[in-house]
Amino acid sequence: MIDIVIPKWGLTMEEAVLVEWYRAEGEPISEGEAIAEVETDKANSDIESPASGIVRELLVEAGASVVPGQVVARIEPQ
Repeated sequence: MIDIVIPKWGLTMEEAVLVEWYRAEGEPISEGEAIAEVETDKANSDIESPASGIVRELLVEAGASVVPGQVVARIEPQ
């Protein structure tokens, strides 16, 4: 499994909100494709998939607070 983690955008980022999932569990995703939208205190950004595969686990609900380095999803590579 490949972990999807919240990146640290900027030196002062301490937390963010996972606004929306673009894929559901069991759906395919391609490398570089956006899997979720994250809102920080300065901007909204997309998290891109690091690999092609199947989304196996979404570990946080949309609307939840997340921190840099937190694993939020897992992809089974294809």
